[in-house]
This record gives sequence, structure tokens and C-alpha cells, in this order.
Amino acid sequence: MLVIDPVPVRDRLRDTVPDFRLVGLAADLGRVSASTVQYPSAFVIALGEQAGENRYQSCDIIDQSVTGRIGVIMAVRDIADRSGAAATGSLKALREAVKVSLSRFIPEPGGLAYRFVSGQLQSGIAANGALFWQDIFILRFDQRIQLT
Repeated sequence: MLVIDPVPVRDRLRDTVPDFRLVGLAADLGRVSASTVQYPSAFVIALGEQAGENRYQSCDIIDQSVTGRIGVIMAVRDIADRSGAAATGSLKALREAVKVSLSRFIPEPGGLAYRFVSGQLQSGIAANGALFWQDIFILRFDQRIQLT
């Protein structure tokens, strides 16, 4: 694996968190507006990768530990509670379901599972009680490239 791929994560969340009406990718998030967003929804975004130093002194091999990050942006709301308190209650259950799902997900045989790193509010509470929250997960894997 050279690039963190959000597609298997999206598919995993579709299969394991049935409370989401929509689970999409960055392009799907880019297409939603205040009038078209479905609640609750999740959007999986690749956030970046960072490689460690080469483990070998040989000129023929690159062997590194790589840490990739993904964000899961969740859109929730409760139209009966414009303060957002009920939406944050819904968010708690969804966040827990996402954390459990991804902590059990190993995208490559013999690899590691995703691990939760942090979460934060991405928007204020809208007039309709909606909010967007992002949780960040990391995946560590080894990258080995034979140069010759």
C-alpha cells in the first residue's frame, strides 16, 4: 500500500454503520449544500501520509514505516432541538459505531487496524440544529521498494 485509500473505509462504514443515510467520499462532500445534505451522513477523506526514515543502509531498498491519516466527517442534526444538544447525543452513538468499526478493520491481510487519534467540531450549530464533526484515524503500514 502506498496511498491511504478512503474507498475501503467508506465501504466498511456503509456495511457496519447502518444508521448513516449516506456514506461518501470527498467528491460527495463537495457536492452537498445546506439544502441537500442528508442527516446523518458520513464522508471519508484522505488527509495525508508521513513516512519514517529508511530502515536499511543499502542503496537497493527503501523500507519505511508509513502513517496515513483519514478523516470521517459526520453530519448530524435534530430539527426539534435547535441548540444542537440532541444532535450531539446522536453524534455520540454514531462516533462510537465508527470507532468500533474502524478499530476492527484491517485493510490488508497481516496489517494493522485503524486507530482513533482525535475529533473536533467542524461547523457551528446551524439554525436547523445541524452540525458537522470530524474524527481522525491513523493507519500504520510498512512500505518496501526494491530499487534494482
